[in-house]
Amino acid sequence: MKRTLGTIFLVLIICLLGVSAFLGFRLFEGTPPVIKPLEVPGIIGKKAVVSAKISDEGSGIREVSAEIIQAGKHFALGTKEFPVVPRWKGSDVKGIQLKWEIVPARLGLSSADLEIRIAAHDASFRNSARGNEAVLSIPLKVDFTPPVVTVLSTVHNIKVGGTGACSFTVSEEAEKAGVAVGDIFFNAVKGSDNIYRVLFAVPYNMDNPKSIVVKAWDKAGNEGIGGMAFRVFPRKKVRDKINITDGFLQRKIPGFASSNPDIAAPSLVETFLNVNRRLREKNNKFLLSLCGLSSPEILWKGAFKRFPGAKKAGFADERHYFYKGREIDQAFHMGVDIASTMHAPVPAANDGKVVFCSDNGIYGNTIVIDHGMGLMSLYAHLNQMNVTRGERVSKGQIIGRTDSTGLAGGDHLHFGMMLAGVFINPVEWWDARWIRDHITYNLDMGSK
Repeated sequence: MKRTLGTIFLVLIICLLGVSAFLGFRLFEGTPPVIKPLEVPGIIGKKAVVSAKISDEGSGIREVSAEIIQAGKHFALGTKEFPVVPRWKGSDVKGIQLKWEIVPARLGLSSADLEIRIAAHDASFRNSARGNEAVLSIPLKVDFTPPVVTVLSTVHNIKVGGTGACSFTVSEEAEKAGVAVGDIFFNAVKGSDNIYRVLFAVPYNMDNPKSIVVKAWDKAGNEGIGGMAFRVFPRKKVRDKINITDGFLQRKIPGFASSNPDIAAPSLVETFLNVNRRLREKNNKFLLSLCGLSSPEILWKGAFKRFPGAKKAGFADERHYFYKGREIDQAFHMGVDIASTMHAPVPAANDGKVVFCSDNGIYGNTIVIDHGMGLMSLYAHLNQMNVTRGERVSKGQIIGRTDSTGLAGGDHLHFGMMLAGVFINPVEWWDARWIRDHITYNLDMGSK
């Protein structure tokens, strides 16, 4: 009996010592948290964000604080505490990402360099129960001065739906620069001569742009603005009536319903409306996205070659669709329709690189050629396509033949042009004098 009680007592002592050792190790563990910087700006301007990942696999994270130290002064960015109840269990937070927004004007910071200090404490009982501490110090430069933008080009007369060009300099290396037309931004390309050049457009549906200005941002995010003299001329608006016949619906719509089940509807008319609205929007969005693939260099030379034939529809014509005498829909025509002989050879309008060569819904078989600086030409409703994606082409090279693929009612070429995600009027680009006076002159301005 005594031996049994002794054994039990010994086991209890060992268990107690084990639990005490475990709790002691847990409560007084000595490994500090780890702070890993994630988002750290090289320079702080009017506003910046700093973020970090804090982790502690031991007793967990109890508190994280951040502050700015500048010229001996301390500016608190905030403290985040995590509940540790009961304390002996430690913190459940083993890892977290935090970010701090820094607005110098709000904090009262000066333009002198500063230090951001991030401190983290765990839930250990070490250091008089304050826990193990980790500190990350990040030195940063401060720049509140915006870059100075100087516009070099002078002739900025643009038609609604048309294109303009601008050249300018920036007083320091720009993180981003270009022309803002209202809320639409056109990125500029910096040349080896340190001059920025950009093509920009006034969209067909922006009759009165609020402003057209040159903008540049430095690495600190400071924004510099350069005013430019400009005049915007209205475009001639054309309304066109298109009659939708049963024959057209029966010939065209079943194919669209088959290849696009999501737009199929109980009747041919309803399906046509889905094609003319939803599929048109999808196809246009895809075409405009191709501008992001454009070369920063100019690939075209001189005037663009016009496909020979009779013009059947113009750029940005307002189309009204009628079925059995009743208007059922409206849309804008984003190109120029030109009719010639059936299966007529189609020449490349200018030098460039093929970025798309396939079917594109309402446009049928389509070729898109990049001419550089965001400028692209498109050729739609084709039958035969003689080029491949990535191929370099020359002005006048036969790239395909016309047809009535897509939503076309008859054999013709739909020729369009795009600039940096905006459809533009192709007619201007067929005019050598216009290119010289409004594009080439402005882009070369800095070297004159």
